[in-house]
Amino acid sequence: MTTSPEPGRREILISALLSTLLILLCGGMAAYVLSDPDFKWSSVFSQVAHDIQADYVDPVNWEQAFSSAEESMFSGLDRYSGYIDRQEFSEMREELSGSYSGIGVTVAKDDSGLVVLSVREGGPSAAAGLLNGDIIEMVDSTGLAPLDLPASSRILRGPDGSTVRLKVFRPATGETLLPIVKRGRVPLKHIPFAGYTDDSVLYIRILDFEAGVTDDLAAALDSLLGKPHIKPRGVILDLKGNPGGLFEEAIGVCNLFLEPGRFIVGTAARSRWEVEREYSSGHDVTGGLPMAVLVDGNSASAAEITAGALRQLGRAVLIGDTTYGKGLVQGYSQFPDGSGIRLTISRYFLEGNLFLNRLDSTHSDTGKGLTPDFYLPSTDRSLFLSYLEGSLLMFRFAYRHQDEIIAGPPELRPPFRWVDELALFAEKEKFQFESPQTSDALVLLRTAQQEHCSADCIARAKELVRIARDDDRGQFLAHGEYIDMRLRQLAFERKYGSYRAYAEAVVNVRPDIRFAAQVLRRSTT
Repeated sequence: MTTSPEPGRREILISALLSTLLILLCGGMAAYVLSDPDFKWSSVFSQVAHDIQADYVDPVNWEQAFSSAEESMFSGLDRYSGYIDRQEFSEMREELSGSYSGIGVTVAKDDSGLVVLSVREGGPSAAAGLLNGDIIEMVDSTGLAPLDLPASSRILRGPDGSTVRLKVFRPATGETLLPIVKRGRVPLKHIPFAGYTDDSVLYIRILDFEAGVTDDLAAALDSLLGKPHIKPRGVILDLKGNPGGLFEEAIGVCNLFLEPGRFIVGTAARSRWEVEREYSSGHDVTGGLPMAVLVDGNSASAAEITAGALRQLGRAVLIGDTTYGKGLVQGYSQFPDGSGIRLTISRYFLEGNLFLNRLDSTHSDTGKGLTPDFYLPSTDRSLFLSYLEGSLLMFRFAYRHQDEIIAGPPELRPPFRWVDELALFAEKEKFQFESPQTSDALVLLRTAQQEHCSADCIARAKELVRIARDDDRGQFLAHGEYIDMRLRQLAFERKYGSYRAYAEAVVNVRPDIRFAAQVLRRSTT
């Protein structure tokens, strides 16, 4: 008869074996770590700092030393990675939360302070009677004229429930107002409009992908798709100019239009083992309605994930211009003092193993954008319109003629009454646009004069300048359809809010929305 080993002997042998394996494993891991140059230099950096602190003959300004080291370290990384000071980190966290504490206005810099571009409906400033076009000249005892936009904006923010006294000039009437505004939590407006076009296509404008956009979109779809008297013919998601936001929100938005188990997006980090894939877990709330996504060169990051995933899965077509091309994902780490760092931690990829950024992001941090299925150039991105929008000339004009503009019908073709009026107003305001062609023509003329060219040569150069300047002046009429739409949008928004502005001045007028609706109608016939 065989006997069993003594009690515990097997356990002792197993323990010894495991101990041996552990030692071997740790030794192998140590060798691996020490052979990895990344770990090596991290260790050297830490040791250098320790030795300086312990042995350097004079006191060390560690704030300055860290600032220099931080600048050197991040200079070798992509532009999305960097150090974030305490103030910036706090503001970033607040914005990513989906709301902020302030007075509820969107502003731009003006010579005498901040011009109000929009007032948040139902927010603190709306309750105090502020209007689009007002100029905030003073906050409590601080004049805003000498301050830049970030510094001025920070003064407007403050603890929830605190009050602030403003000095406001209203150009439309010449009044100076002194309202007291009580700060409050202001939710970010992700979706200024969700409604139907005249031909029963659902149009939804999404401004960003910050916290809460999925919930807002789900609520809008639930409300609109439940209308018994409307049979929707398709869905248009407008992501033009959308800079992106949270990775999770892009997945959440896609979930609303996909059946379970569809691959949405994956991420690939530095290690081959750090590949993650996200799949849809919801149900298509639209029941498979045909979809179009509007994009342009400023649609980036989470907006590209949403547009790309829906297109790659055959769920939507893309209409517009090639997207920005940001296929990188950032992560954040906060330090005990409240500051932190932002680092690019992975690249995302879509169905079909489509990466927007394939190369080393240090050398190429702008990737290849998504190419639309239907190309429509972005008329609002021309150099002239960018200059015109930046001048705030249309804002001032629309507010002066608000009721007259609202009373008239949209003008889709010449003659454009309000465009002509705006051109005259621009001349009185000494608005001057100089195109690159005009600049080149002026350089040519000056060169010809300095080189004492023949009279005929100088005359030809002057003629080029005249032609170029005539073309510059003709830009108002060349962009007449867009300018008329924009003036109507600004006038409606100031009087009635952003929803009605979209409904009355944008949705059934903007060419790309009309084109997208036509594409979707064809797919249902």
